[in-house]
Amino acid sequence: MSFRICAFCFSIRVYPYLGFMTGQQYQCQDCKEISPLVIEFDNEEDFSEFMANQESE
Repeated sequence: MSFRICAFCFSIRVYPYLGFMTGQQYQCQDCKEISPLVIEFDNEEDFSEFMANQESE
């Protein structure tokens, strides 16, 4: 199962902005950013590794 995260705050709560009626944009429910940029992961292990690297920096 793949999933997307916000490129700004790394929240998993990103949804299509206005149902993609304005183009392929996503809105983060946590930081409220609207952007076509998201980070997509194929599985939870990749996401966990990414978050571990972010915390160590």
